[in-house]
Amino acid sequence: MAGMKYDAIVVGSGAAGSVVVEALSGAGWKVLALEEGSWYNPFRDFAEGRAQRIPLGIVYEKDSLRPNMVKAVGGSMVFYAGVFFRMHENDFRTRTRSGCGSDWPVTYQELAPFYKKVEVFSGASGSNTNIFEVSREAYPNPPHPVSKGSQYFARGARALGYHPAPTPMSILSRPYRGRPACTYCAMCGQGCMVGDKSSPEMTYIPAAIKHGADIRANHKVLTIETNNTGRVTGVVFKDQDGTRHKAHSDLVILCGSALLNPALLMRSRGPAHPEGLGARSGLVGKYLMCHVNGRYMARFPEVVNGFMGISGGIDVQDFYEGAPEAGFHRGYTLYVSLLPRPPALFADWYLENWGEELVEIMNSYNRMIRLAVVGEDQAYITNMVTPDPELRDEDGFPRPRVVYRRTENELNLFGHAIDTARRICRAGGADDWEFFHISDSSAHPLGTCRMGDDPDKSVVDRWGACHDVSGLYICDGSIYPTSAAVNPALTIMALASRTAHRLIQRRSS
Repeated sequence: MAGMKYDAIVVGSGAAGSVVVEALSGAGWKVLALEEGSWYNPFRDFAEGRAQRIPLGIVYEKDSLRPNMVKAVGGSMVFYAGVFFRMHENDFRTRTRSGCGSDWPVTYQELAPFYKKVEVFSGASGSNTNIFEVSREAYPNPPHPVSKGSQYFARGARALGYHPAPTPMSILSRPYRGRPACTYCAMCGQGCMVGDKSSPEMTYIPAAIKHGADIRANHKVLTIETNNTGRVTGVVFKDQDGTRHKAHSDLVILCGSALLNPALLMRSRGPAHPEGLGARSGLVGKYLMCHVNGRYMARFPEVVNGFMGISGGIDVQDFYEGAPEAGFHRGYTLYVSLLPRPPALFADWYLENWGEELVEIMNSYNRMIRLAVVGEDQAYITNMVTPDPELRDEDGFPRPRVVYRRTENELNLFGHAIDTARRICRAGGADDWEFFHISDSSAHPLGTCRMGDDPDKSVVDRWGACHDVSGLYICDGSIYPTSAAVNPALTIMALASRTAHRLIQRRSS
Protein backbone atom coordinates (compact mmCIF):
# COMPACT_ATOMS: atom_id res chain seq x y z
CA MET A 1 0.00 0.00 0.00
CA ALA A 2 2.87 2.35 -0.65
CA GLY A 3 1.61 5.69 -1.87
CA MET A 4 2.65 9.00 -3.34
CA LYS A 5 3.58 12.10 -1.37
CA TYR A 6 1.45 15.26 -1.64
CA ASP A 7 1.64 18.78 -0.27
CA ALA A 8 -1.98 18.41 0.85
CA ILE A 9 -4.75 15.83 0.75
CA VAL A 10 -8.33 17.11 0.63
CA VAL A 11 -11.16 14.76 1.65
CA GLY A 12 -14.36 15.72 -0.18
CA SER A 13 -14.91 18.05 -3.13
CA GLY A 14 -18.08 19.96 -2.28
CA ALA A 15 -18.55 23.58 -1.28
CA ALA A 16 -15.44 23.63 0.92
CA GLY A 17 -13.25 20.99 -0.70
CA SER A 18 -13.50 22.44 -4.19
CA VAL A 19 -12.48 25.90 -2.98
CA VAL A 20 -9.50 24.54 -1.04
CA VAL A 21 -8.29 22.35 -3.92
CA GLU A 22 -8.47 25.22 -6.40
CA ALA A 23 -6.66 27.65 -4.08
CA LEU A 24 -3.83 25.31 -3.06
CA SER A 25 -3.23 23.90 -6.54
CA GLY A 26 -3.35 27.44 -7.91
CA ALA A 27 -0.50 28.30 -5.54
CA GLY A 28 1.58 25.53 -7.10
CA TRP A 29 0.92 22.86 -4.49
CA LYS A 30 0.70 19.17 -5.34
CA VAL A 31 -2.84 18.37 -4.18
CA LEU A 32 -4.84 15.15 -4.06
CA ALA A 33 -8.62 15.38 -3.67
CA LEU A 34 -10.51 12.20 -2.80
CA GLU A 35 -14.26 12.15 -3.40
CA GLU A 36 -16.48 9.22 -2.46
CA GLY A 37 -19.20 10.24 -4.91
CA SER A 38 -19.46 10.17 -8.67
CA TRP A 39 -18.19 12.68 -11.21
CA TYR A 40 -21.18 13.80 -13.27
CA ASN A 41 -20.97 15.35 -16.69
CA PRO A 42 -23.77 17.94 -16.40
CA PHE A 43 -24.29 18.29 -20.14
CA ARG A 44 -24.71 14.53 -20.49
CA ASP A 45 -25.89 13.09 -17.18
CA PHE A 46 -28.53 15.72 -16.39
CA ALA A 47 -30.06 15.87 -19.85
CA GLU A 48 -32.75 13.36 -18.95
CA GLY A 49 -33.40 14.37 -15.35
CA ARG A 50 -31.87 13.61 -12.00
CA ALA A 51 -28.65 11.63 -12.00
CA GLN A 52 -28.42 8.59 -9.77
CA ARG A 53 -27.32 9.48 -6.26
CA ILE A 54 -25.14 7.32 -4.04
CA PRO A 55 -26.84 6.21 -0.79
CA LEU A 56 -25.17 7.77 2.23
CA GLY A 57 -25.30 4.68 4.39
CA ILE A 58 -26.54 6.72 7.35
CA VAL A 59 -28.80 5.29 10.03
CA TYR A 60 -31.53 7.53 11.47
CA GLU A 61 -32.85 6.96 14.97
CA LYS A 62 -36.61 6.46 15.14
CA ASP A 63 -38.51 9.77 14.90
CA SER A 64 -35.28 11.61 14.08
CA LEU A 65 -35.14 14.43 11.57
CA ARG A 66 -33.38 13.19 8.43
CA PRO A 67 -30.69 15.60 7.25
CA ASN A 68 -29.43 14.80 3.78
CA MET A 69 -26.59 15.55 1.42
CA VAL A 70 -25.17 14.35 -1.88
CA LYS A 71 -21.91 12.57 -2.60
CA ALA A 72 -20.49 13.89 -5.87
CA VAL A 73 -17.60 15.86 -7.31
CA GLY A 74 -19.00 19.27 -6.44
CA GLY A 75 -20.92 17.91 -3.47
CA SER A 76 -24.52 18.75 -2.66
CA MET A 77 -24.14 22.02 -4.55
CA VAL A 78 -24.45 20.03 -7.79
CA PHE A 79 -28.14 19.69 -6.93
CA TYR A 80 -28.71 22.80 -4.83
CA ALA A 81 -31.00 25.70 -5.67
CA GLY A 82 -28.31 28.36 -5.99
CA VAL A 83 -29.37 30.62 -3.09
CA PHE A 84 -26.22 32.53 -2.04
CA PHE A 85 -26.72 34.61 1.11
CA ARG A 86 -23.99 35.99 3.31
CA MET A 87 -24.51 35.59 7.03
CA HIS A 88 -25.36 38.80 8.90
CA GLU A 89 -22.89 40.60 11.12
CA ASN A 90 -24.82 39.73 14.28
CA ASP A 91 -24.84 36.02 13.39
CA PHE A 92 -21.26 35.83 14.59
CA ARG A 93 -22.18 37.18 18.04
CA THR A 94 -25.47 35.58 19.05
CA ARG A 95 -24.42 34.91 22.64
CA THR A 96 -23.38 38.53 23.13
CA ARG A 97 -26.24 40.06 21.13
CA SER A 98 -29.16 37.69 21.81
CA GLY A 99 -28.17 35.64 24.85
CA CYS A 100 -28.33 32.31 23.01
CA GLY A 101 -26.04 30.11 20.96
CA SER A 102 -22.30 30.81 20.88
CA ASP A 103 -20.12 33.62 19.64
CA TRP A 104 -17.96 32.60 16.68
CA PRO A 105 -14.18 33.00 17.04
CA VAL A 106 -14.23 34.99 13.78
CA THR A 107 -16.14 38.14 12.84
CA TYR A 108 -18.07 39.18 9.79
CA GLN A 109 -15.38 41.74 9.00
CA GLU A 110 -12.71 39.01 8.91
CA LEU A 111 -14.78 36.91 6.55
CA ALA A 112 -16.01 39.75 4.29
CA PRO A 113 -13.00 39.74 1.89
CA PHE A 114 -13.48 36.01 1.34
CA TYR A 115 -17.22 36.41 0.80
CA LYS A 116 -16.34 38.87 -1.95
CA LYS A 117 -13.66 36.61 -3.40
CA VAL A 118 -16.07 33.68 -3.72
CA GLU A 119 -18.85 35.87 -5.13
CA VAL A 120 -16.55 37.25 -7.81
CA PHE A 121 -15.17 33.82 -8.72
CA SER A 122 -18.71 32.38 -8.90
CA GLY A 123 -20.33 35.36 -10.62
CA ALA A 124 -23.00 35.83 -7.95
CA SER A 125 -26.10 37.78 -8.97
CA GLY A 126 -27.83 40.12 -6.56
CA SER A 127 -28.48 43.58 -5.22
CA ASN A 128 -26.93 45.38 -2.24
CA THR A 129 -30.29 46.86 -1.20
CA ASN A 130 -31.12 44.52 1.71
CA ILE A 131 -31.31 46.90 4.68
CA PHE A 132 -30.65 44.08 7.16
CA GLU A 133 -27.21 43.31 5.75
CA VAL A 134 -23.96 45.17 6.31
CA SER A 135 -23.32 47.81 3.66
CA ARG A 136 -21.38 46.08 0.92
CA GLU A 137 -20.02 46.46 -2.61
CA ALA A 138 -22.07 45.63 -5.71
CA TYR A 139 -22.46 42.03 -6.81
CA PRO A 140 -20.54 40.89 -9.90
CA ASN A 141 -23.85 40.48 -11.75
CA PRO A 142 -27.23 42.23 -11.38
CA PRO A 143 -30.22 40.50 -9.75
CA HIS A 144 -32.43 38.24 -11.80
CA PRO A 145 -35.72 39.56 -13.22
CA VAL A 146 -38.53 39.43 -10.67
CA SER A 147 -41.14 36.79 -11.47
CA LYS A 148 -44.86 37.54 -11.28
CA GLY A 149 -45.20 35.43 -8.13
CA SER A 150 -42.33 37.31 -6.50
CA GLN A 151 -44.00 40.60 -7.44
CA TYR A 152 -47.14 39.55 -5.55
CA PHE A 153 -45.02 38.53 -2.56
CA ALA A 154 -43.07 41.81 -2.58
CA ARG A 155 -46.28 43.83 -2.90
CA GLY A 156 -47.78 42.10 0.13
CA ALA A 157 -44.60 42.54 2.17
CA ARG A 158 -44.42 46.27 1.46
CA ALA A 159 -48.11 46.65 2.32
CA LEU A 160 -47.31 45.30 5.79
CA GLY A 161 -44.30 47.56 6.23
CA TYR A 162 -41.71 44.84 5.60
CA HIS A 163 -38.60 45.17 3.45
CA PRO A 164 -38.46 42.73 0.51
CA ALA A 165 -35.17 42.44 -1.35
CA PRO A 166 -33.83 40.45 -4.32
CA THR A 167 -32.46 37.08 -3.22
CA PRO A 168 -28.73 36.70 -4.01
CA MET A 169 -28.07 33.75 -6.30
CA SER A 170 -25.10 31.72 -7.46
CA ILE A 171 -26.77 31.62 -10.87
CA LEU A 172 -25.67 33.92 -13.68
CA SER A 173 -28.10 36.70 -14.65
CA ARG A 174 -25.88 37.52 -17.65
CA PRO A 175 -22.94 35.83 -19.43
CA TYR A 176 -19.87 35.74 -17.21
CA ARG A 177 -16.35 34.46 -17.75
CA GLY A 178 -17.27 32.22 -20.65
CA ARG A 179 -20.45 30.80 -19.14
CA PRO A 180 -23.98 31.63 -20.35
CA ALA A 181 -26.80 33.41 -18.54
CA CYS A 182 -29.60 31.41 -16.94
CA THR A 183 -32.32 30.11 -19.28
CA TYR A 184 -34.80 29.80 -16.36
CA CYS A 185 -35.56 26.15 -17.10
CA ALA A 186 -36.19 25.62 -13.34
CA MET A 187 -34.21 22.36 -13.25
CA CYS A 188 -31.56 23.57 -10.78
CA GLY A 189 -32.43 20.83 -8.30
CA GLN A 190 -31.92 18.14 -10.92
CA GLY A 191 -28.48 19.46 -11.91
CA CYS A 192 -27.75 22.39 -14.23
CA MET A 193 -27.51 21.31 -17.87
CA VAL A 194 -26.64 24.78 -19.19
CA GLY A 195 -23.66 25.89 -17.12
CA ASP A 196 -25.14 29.03 -15.60
CA LYS A 197 -25.44 27.69 -12.05
CA SER A 198 -22.11 28.30 -10.35
CA SER A 199 -21.84 24.99 -8.53
CA PRO A 200 -18.27 23.67 -8.08
CA GLU A 201 -18.33 21.27 -11.03
CA MET A 202 -18.79 24.36 -13.24
CA THR A 203 -16.33 26.70 -11.49
CA TYR A 204 -13.75 25.61 -8.92
CA ILE A 205 -13.25 22.03 -10.11
CA PRO A 206 -12.37 22.93 -13.73
CA ALA A 207 -10.01 25.63 -12.45
CA ALA A 208 -8.31 23.16 -10.08
CA ILE A 209 -7.83 20.69 -12.92
CA LYS A 210 -6.14 23.39 -14.99
CA HIS A 211 -3.82 24.02 -12.03
CA GLY A 212 -2.86 20.33 -12.02
CA ALA A 213 -4.87 19.06 -9.04
CA ASP A 214 -5.34 15.28 -8.85
CA ILE A 215 -9.10 14.79 -8.30
CA ARG A 216 -10.36 11.23 -7.93
CA ALA A 217 -14.05 10.34 -7.86
CA ASN A 218 -15.46 7.14 -6.33
CA HIS A 219 -12.55 6.99 -3.88
CA LYS A 220 -13.49 6.54 -0.22
CA VAL A 221 -11.17 7.63 2.58
CA LEU A 222 -11.15 4.92 5.21
CA THR A 223 -8.88 6.43 7.86
CA ILE A 224 -6.65 9.45 8.44
CA GLU A 225 -3.19 8.29 9.49
CA THR A 226 -1.08 9.79 12.29
CA ASN A 227 2.35 9.00 13.73
CA ASN A 228 3.43 8.30 17.32
CA THR A 229 3.55 12.00 18.12
CA GLY A 230 0.01 12.50 16.84
CA ARG A 231 0.86 14.38 13.64
CA VAL A 232 -1.03 13.64 10.43
CA THR A 233 0.92 11.52 7.92
CA GLY A 234 -1.69 10.83 5.23
CA VAL A 235 -4.77 8.73 4.53
CA VAL A 236 -5.79 5.20 3.66
CA PHE A 237 -8.41 5.05 0.91
CA LYS A 238 -9.98 2.56 -1.46
CA ASP A 239 -10.52 3.12 -5.16
CA GLN A 240 -13.58 2.35 -7.30
CA ASP A 241 -12.47 -1.30 -7.55
CA GLY A 242 -12.19 -1.68 -3.78
CA THR A 243 -8.37 -1.76 -3.73
CA ARG A 244 -6.79 -0.03 -0.75
CA HIS A 245 -4.04 2.57 -1.10
CA LYS A 246 -2.09 5.05 1.01
CA ALA A 247 -1.37 8.66 0.19
CA HIS A 248 1.16 10.59 2.27
CA SER A 249 1.05 14.20 3.43
CA ASP A 250 1.64 16.16 6.59
CA LEU A 251 -1.49 18.18 5.81
CA VAL A 252 -4.99 16.68 5.52
CA ILE A 253 -8.02 18.94 5.05
CA LEU A 254 -11.30 17.24 5.89
CA CYS A 255 -14.29 18.56 3.92
CA GLY A 256 -16.64 15.59 4.08
CA SER A 257 -19.75 17.23 5.65
CA ALA A 258 -21.27 17.48 9.11
CA LEU A 259 -22.78 14.01 8.69
CA LEU A 260 -19.73 12.05 7.56
CA ASN A 261 -16.78 13.85 9.19
CA PRO A 262 -17.49 12.51 12.71
CA ALA A 263 -17.44 8.88 11.58
CA LEU A 264 -14.08 9.29 9.83
CA LEU A 265 -12.56 11.09 12.81
CA MET A 266 -13.79 8.52 15.31
CA ARG A 267 -12.43 5.54 13.37
CA SER A 268 -9.05 7.20 12.67
CA ARG A 269 -7.25 6.04 15.80
CA GLY A 270 -3.54 5.97 16.51
CA PRO A 271 -1.06 5.70 19.38
CA ALA A 272 -1.55 9.36 20.32
CA HIS A 273 -5.31 9.31 19.65
CA PRO A 274 -6.80 6.06 20.99
CA GLU A 275 -10.32 7.55 21.04
CA GLY A 276 -10.11 8.98 17.55
CA LEU A 277 -9.02 12.30 16.12
CA GLY A 278 -10.28 15.52 17.68
CA ALA A 279 -11.53 13.63 20.73
CA ARG A 280 -10.07 15.93 23.40
CA SER A 281 -13.26 17.95 23.96
CA GLY A 282 -15.62 15.00 23.55
CA LEU A 283 -17.62 17.09 21.08
CA VAL A 284 -16.95 15.32 17.77
CA GLY A 285 -20.39 14.56 16.37
CA LYS A 286 -22.21 16.73 18.91
CA TYR A 287 -24.32 19.87 18.37
CA LEU A 288 -25.73 18.81 15.01
CA MET A 289 -27.88 21.59 13.56
CA CYS A 290 -30.34 21.53 10.67
CA HIS A 291 -32.18 24.66 9.60
CA VAL A 292 -35.83 24.92 10.51
CA ASN A 293 -37.20 24.56 7.02
CA GLY A 294 -40.52 23.96 5.37
CA ARG A 295 -42.80 25.22 2.66
CA TYR A 296 -45.82 27.47 2.39
CA MET A 297 -47.98 27.73 -0.72
CA ALA A 298 -50.60 30.28 -1.60
CA ARG A 299 -52.86 30.72 -4.63
CA PHE A 300 -53.35 33.94 -6.56
CA PRO A 301 -56.15 35.04 -8.91
CA GLU A 302 -54.04 34.95 -12.08
CA VAL A 303 -51.42 32.67 -13.60
CA VAL A 304 -47.99 33.17 -12.00
CA ASN A 305 -46.26 29.95 -13.16
CA GLY A 306 -44.44 29.40 -9.89
CA PHE A 307 -42.74 26.33 -11.36
CA MET A 308 -40.65 28.42 -13.78
CA GLY A 309 -37.53 30.53 -13.23
CA ILE A 310 -35.17 30.17 -10.27
CA SER A 311 -35.67 29.05 -6.70
CA GLY A 312 -35.08 32.47 -5.23
CA GLY A 313 -36.57 35.77 -6.29
CA ILE A 314 -37.57 37.98 -3.40
CA ASP A 315 -36.83 37.44 0.29
CA VAL A 316 -38.01 39.00 3.55
CA GLN A 317 -35.74 39.13 6.62
CA ASP A 318 -37.72 41.41 8.92
CA PHE A 319 -37.80 38.65 11.56
CA TYR A 320 -34.23 37.50 11.01
CA GLU A 321 -33.27 38.23 14.61
CA GLY A 322 -36.53 37.08 16.10
CA ALA A 323 -39.73 38.64 17.33
CA PRO A 324 -40.61 39.97 20.82
CA GLU A 325 -42.47 37.50 23.02
CA ALA A 326 -42.73 34.96 20.20
CA GLY A 327 -41.42 31.97 22.15
CA PHE A 328 -38.28 31.25 20.12
CA HIS A 329 -34.65 32.33 19.86
CA ARG A 330 -33.32 34.22 16.84
CA GLY A 331 -35.29 34.17 13.57
CA TYR A 332 -35.77 33.24 9.94
CA THR A 333 -35.69 34.16 6.27
CA LEU A 334 -38.62 33.78 3.87
CA TYR A 335 -38.03 33.66 0.14
CA VAL A 336 -39.93 32.71 -2.99
CA SER A 337 -38.95 29.23 -4.09
CA LEU A 338 -39.97 26.98 -6.99
CA LEU A 339 -42.91 24.65 -7.13
CA PRO A 340 -41.83 21.10 -8.00
CA ARG A 341 -42.01 20.05 -11.61
CA PRO A 342 -43.31 18.10 -13.43
CA PRO A 343 -46.82 18.46 -11.94
CA ALA A 344 -46.79 14.79 -10.96
CA LEU A 345 -44.19 15.58 -8.30
CA PHE A 346 -46.42 18.36 -7.03
CA ALA A 347 -49.42 16.00 -6.91
CA ASP A 348 -47.39 13.59 -4.80
CA TRP A 349 -47.48 16.14 -1.96
CA TYR A 350 -51.28 15.89 -1.89
CA LEU A 351 -52.00 12.19 -2.20
CA GLU A 352 -53.98 12.34 1.03
CA ASN A 353 -56.50 14.38 -0.96
CA TRP A 354 -58.81 12.82 -3.53
CA GLY A 355 -61.63 13.59 -5.91
CA GLU A 356 -62.78 17.17 -6.32
CA GLU A 357 -60.33 18.51 -3.77
CA LEU A 358 -57.33 17.08 -5.61
CA VAL A 359 -58.71 18.32 -8.94
CA GLU A 360 -59.00 21.82 -7.49
CA ILE A 361 -55.43 21.68 -6.23
CA MET A 362 -54.04 20.54 -9.57
CA ASN A 363 -56.12 23.12 -11.47
CA SER A 364 -54.47 25.76 -9.26
CA TYR A 365 -50.91 24.61 -10.03
CA ASN A 366 -50.05 27.53 -12.32
CA ARG A 367 -51.56 30.09 -9.93
CA MET A 368 -49.51 29.14 -6.87
CA ILE A 369 -46.28 30.33 -5.36
CA ARG A 370 -44.14 28.45 -2.90
CA LEU A 371 -42.27 30.14 -0.06
CA ALA A 372 -39.26 28.58 1.61
CA VAL A 373 -38.64 28.98 5.35
CA VAL A 374 -35.03 28.96 6.55
CA GLY A 375 -35.01 29.31 10.31
CA GLU A 376 -32.04 29.45 12.67
CA ASP A 377 -31.68 26.18 14.53
CA GLN A 378 -30.24 26.19 18.03
CA ALA A 379 -27.34 23.87 18.81
CA TYR A 380 -28.21 21.14 21.33
CA ILE A 381 -25.63 18.64 22.54
CA THR A 382 -28.30 15.92 22.37
CA ASN A 383 -28.55 16.26 18.58
CA MET A 384 -25.62 14.34 17.18
CA VAL A 385 -23.99 11.98 14.74
CA THR A 386 -22.64 8.93 16.54
CA PRO A 387 -21.38 5.45 15.55
CA ASP A 388 -24.22 2.94 15.32
CA PRO A 389 -23.71 0.27 17.99
CA GLU A 390 -24.72 -2.59 15.67
CA LEU A 391 -24.82 -1.73 11.97
CA ARG A 392 -21.58 -1.64 9.97
CA ASP A 393 -20.71 -0.58 6.45
CA GLU A 394 -19.07 -2.70 3.75
CA ASP A 395 -15.64 -1.86 5.15
CA GLY A 396 -16.50 -3.04 8.64
CA PHE A 397 -16.83 0.41 10.21
CA PRO A 398 -19.86 1.46 12.31
CA ARG A 399 -22.38 3.36 10.22
CA PRO A 400 -23.04 6.99 11.20
CA ARG A 401 -26.23 7.26 13.24
CA VAL A 402 -28.17 10.53 13.34
CA VAL A 403 -30.06 11.50 16.48
CA TYR A 404 -31.97 14.73 15.96
CA ARG A 405 -35.24 16.04 17.36
CA ARG A 406 -36.91 19.42 17.07
CA THR A 407 -37.79 21.28 20.25
CA GLU A 408 -40.62 23.67 21.07
CA ASN A 409 -38.28 26.52 20.12
CA GLU A 410 -38.05 25.37 16.49
CA LEU A 411 -41.77 24.58 16.25
CA ASN A 412 -42.65 28.04 17.55
CA LEU A 413 -40.28 29.63 15.05
CA PHE A 414 -41.84 27.73 12.16
CA GLY A 415 -45.35 28.69 13.30
CA HIS A 416 -44.40 32.35 13.38
CA ALA A 417 -42.82 32.10 9.91
CA ILE A 418 -45.94 30.51 8.45
CA ASP A 419 -48.16 33.17 9.99
CA THR A 420 -45.90 35.85 8.46
CA ALA A 421 -46.00 34.12 5.07
CA ARG A 422 -49.80 33.91 5.25
CA ARG A 423 -50.21 37.59 6.09
CA ILE A 424 -47.80 38.67 3.33
CA CYS A 425 -49.52 36.58 0.68
CA ARG A 426 -53.01 37.70 1.71
CA ALA A 427 -51.85 41.34 1.64
CA GLY A 428 -50.46 40.69 -1.83
CA GLY A 429 -53.75 39.39 -3.19
CA ALA A 430 -53.77 35.65 -2.47
CA ASP A 431 -57.11 33.96 -1.82
CA ASP A 432 -57.93 31.91 1.28
CA TRP A 433 -56.38 28.67 -0.01
CA GLU A 434 -53.04 27.68 1.51
CA PHE A 435 -50.84 24.71 2.29
CA PHE A 436 -47.87 24.54 4.63
CA HIS A 437 -45.59 21.81 5.89
CA ILE A 438 -42.54 21.66 8.17
CA SER A 439 -39.96 19.44 6.57
CA ASP A 440 -38.89 16.17 8.19
CA SER A 441 -35.53 16.53 6.46
CA SER A 442 -32.95 19.26 5.90
CA ALA A 443 -30.42 19.88 3.16
CA HIS A 444 -28.25 21.92 5.54
CA PRO A 445 -26.64 19.69 8.20
CA LEU A 446 -24.22 21.81 10.24
CA GLY A 447 -22.14 21.58 13.40
CA THR A 448 -20.60 18.31 14.77
CA CYS A 449 -16.99 19.64 14.67
CA ARG A 450 -17.53 23.16 15.99
CA MET A 451 -14.90 25.89 15.93
CA GLY A 452 -13.83 27.87 18.97
CA ASP A 453 -10.88 29.33 20.83
CA ASP A 454 -11.20 26.97 23.82
CA PRO A 455 -9.91 23.44 23.04
CA ASP A 456 -12.12 22.04 25.81
CA LYS A 457 -15.28 23.41 24.19
CA SER A 458 -14.57 22.99 20.48
CA VAL A 459 -12.94 20.67 17.95
CA VAL A 460 -11.09 23.17 15.72
CA ASP A 461 -9.69 26.66 16.13
CA ARG A 462 -10.60 29.84 14.25
CA TRP A 463 -8.68 28.63 11.16
CA GLY A 464 -10.20 25.15 11.12
CA ALA A 465 -7.08 23.52 12.60
CA CYS A 466 -7.92 20.57 14.85
CA HIS A 467 -6.93 21.46 18.41
CA ASP A 468 -5.30 18.11 19.21
CA VAL A 469 -4.07 16.82 15.82
CA SER A 470 -1.20 18.65 14.17
CA GLY A 471 -1.66 18.92 10.40
CA LEU A 472 -5.40 18.20 10.38
CA TYR A 473 -7.85 20.88 9.28
CA ILE A 474 -11.62 20.65 9.05
CA CYS A 475 -13.18 23.00 6.59
CA ASP A 476 -16.91 22.74 5.88
CA GLY A 477 -20.32 23.24 7.52
CA SER A 478 -19.40 20.94 10.39
CA ILE A 479 -17.35 23.72 12.03
CA TYR A 480 -20.36 26.07 12.43
CA PRO A 481 -20.96 27.01 16.10
CA THR A 482 -24.41 28.42 15.19
CA SER A 483 -26.57 27.94 12.11
CA ALA A 484 -27.79 31.48 11.23
CA ALA A 485 -31.01 31.79 9.19
CA VAL A 486 -29.66 31.66 5.64
CA ASN A 487 -28.54 28.92 3.28
CA PRO A 488 -24.94 28.01 4.21
CA ALA A 489 -23.17 27.44 0.86
CA LEU A 490 -21.52 30.85 0.52
CA THR A 491 -20.31 30.99 4.12
CA ILE A 492 -18.86 27.47 3.88
CA MET A 493 -16.99 28.50 0.74
CA ALA A 494 -15.78 31.76 2.30
CA LEU A 495 -14.48 29.93 5.38
CA ALA A 496 -12.68 27.46 3.11
CA SER A 497 -11.16 30.29 1.09
CA ARG A 498 -9.95 31.94 4.29
CA THR A 499 -8.36 28.73 5.56
CA ALA A 500 -6.66 28.05 2.22
CA HIS A 501 -5.31 31.61 2.19
CA ARG A 502 -3.88 31.08 5.67
CA LEU A 503 -2.19 27.80 4.68
CA ILE A 504 -0.61 29.35 1.61
CA GLN A 505 0.63 32.33 3.61
CA ARG A 506 2.17 30.12 6.28
CA ARG A 507 4.01 27.92 3.79
CA SER A 508 5.37 30.87 1.82
CA SER A 509 6.55 32.82 4.88
